Amino acid sequence: YDTPQLWAVAPLANESGTTAVDRMAITDLLSEQCQQVDGVDTVPVNRVLLAMQRLGIQAVTTPQDARNLIVVLGVDGLVVGTITAWDPYQPPKLGLAIQLFTADTIPVGDDFDPDRARRATGETTSTGTATPIAQSAGIWDASNHRTLASLQSFARGRTRIDSAYGPDLYLVDMDLYTQFVAHRLVEKLLRNEHSRVAATPEP
Repeated sequence: YDTPQLWAVAPLANESGTTAVDRMAITDLLSEQCQQVDGVDTVPVNRVLLAMQRLGIQAVTTPQDARNLIVVLGVDGLVVGTITAWDPYQPPKLGLAIQLFTADTIPVGDDFDPDRARRATGETTSTGTATPIAQSAGIWDASNHRTLASLQSFARGRTRIDSAYGPDLYLVDMDLYTQFVAHRLVEKLLRNEHSRVAATPEP
């Protein structure tokens, strides 16, 4: 990007089929991976939750929820996503799908409350199509050799030297495995976004 970007990550929806998953912990780890991208900063997830409370929404389920949240938080982009698979037992499995939206990619609908949004920032709104500017999805199953090879590459240089598990630590610690998946997911998202930005004609 030509200028620094500020993103927010909305709490991930859980469609994994199990209630044992800690979707807020996964959201935090996803936000941390976005934070590590050069030129991108993220607002704390707790701040996103506070903004949602002020807007009276428990989840981002419509384009207008996303638009209101973008305006209230004053961010350049909002990451909205879903947990599609989760199994912490060896071999672990985690599936995630995310989309990146900006305010001008979301149309103003009947349920958009401009007064509520403007009260926080004084910003106006614009129209557009409800299309994410980038998206990424996948299921990372540790029983798959390709996933294991990708994990080995990720763990190289990150393995805790005080652990007897070595690189296998990422297979027995679900938080670390989630960190790996979130990293690869954001990597795919940025690859798609880079293609879009590179294809945008100069003004």
